[in-house]
Amino acid sequence: MTYTLQAVENSDEKTDLVKRFRTGTLIVIVAAVLGGLLAWNEQHPMAVALAILVAGAGILGVDIAVAYRSAVRRSKA
Repeated sequence: MTYTLQAVENSDEKTDLVKRFRTGTLIVIVAAVLGGLLAWNEQHPMAVALAILVAGAGILGVDIAVAYRSAVRRSKA
């Protein structure tokens, strides 16, 4: 595990992962806020926004994990 962390830290791929994380986080937050505003007529608009936030965070986590895994594989090759 230490080798894989060093492989990513010593390359430009770490910068790409950080940029991807920041962009994804902003998209998830904006989507949650807009979802909550669009669902304002529902009985629980905050629940809708929270559901969108949790789902978006899950998708973002999977995206970052896949990107990290591919970065590690490229650095080993």
